[in-house]
Amino acid sequence: MISTRRDFLRNSALLAVGLKLPAAQTITGPNIINIDPNPLFPLSPYLFLQFMEPLGVTDSSVQAAWDDDADAWRQDFVSVVQDLAPDVIRWGGLISRYYKWREGVGPVKHRPSMRNHVWGGTESNRVGTGEFVDLCRRVGAEPLLCVNFLSDGRKQYSHTREGQDRTGDANEAADWVSYANDPDNAERHYHGVPEPYGVKLWQIGNETSYGQEGFARSEAIDHTIAFARAMKARDRSIQLIGWGDRGLDPQTPLWAEELLQRAGGDLDYVGST
Repeated sequence: MISTRRDFLRNSALLAVGLKLPAAQTITGPNIINIDPNPLFPLSPYLFLQFMEPLGVTDSSVQAAWDDDADAWRQDFVSVVQDLAPDVIRWGGLISRYYKWREGVGPVKHRPSMRNHVWGGTESNRVGTGEFVDLCRRVGAEPLLCVNFLSDGRKQYSHTREGQDRTGDANEAADWVSYANDPDNAERHYHGVPEPYGVKLWQIGNETSYGQEGFARSEAIDHTIAFARAMKARDRSIQLIGWGDRGLDPQTPLWAEELLQRAGGDLDYVGST
């Protein structure tokens, strides 16, 4: 019988629950390590996460995983991801700073291509919201969508050298929530998708507090609150991730504490590296 990592972890957890060793059986000695299988804290069901981002000429794996002849995901790719058994797959990363979700929905022949400003090359947008959610359903993972958070405050992405405005505001993010989750969303119905995708996990921006070129802390938190409220106004059941890091400088305090103080009531999780 083939067992995936998810099966192994689930069975191991069940086994651990039934194997509490009495204190009398604990072995002591200078070269003995005793392991208590009981977790000290609750483990998130979203702990094991995979990441999907079109990385342009750096790594064309997203488009390479799509079989253009069959117009579907390559089955060998799906099988490998099923074997990895991720609990969550996140769509977006640095590309979120200039990603326009509407370019990846609707009839494929009408989807415009886009320049990948960070990773180089051109993206066809053949893989978009529907295709990504379909992959997640096939492999038993929860989809997580990372929204364009005003280009994370980076002006070089909000307005490109071609003169395009690639930034995304709170209303655009909220529209994506409605497109994905509202049973009556007219735009999705017009595209021939009657059933909602039911995406429950969303991240506001990518690493929004990374580096010095983007938002200042207070500014980022203000925008986080605006995005969170706009998105949850469309669907109260979604779970939102905000960002509370501040780059690689150990002397710079993390943003998480102030983010939690001011926006904690609007967020479900705070991400950091």
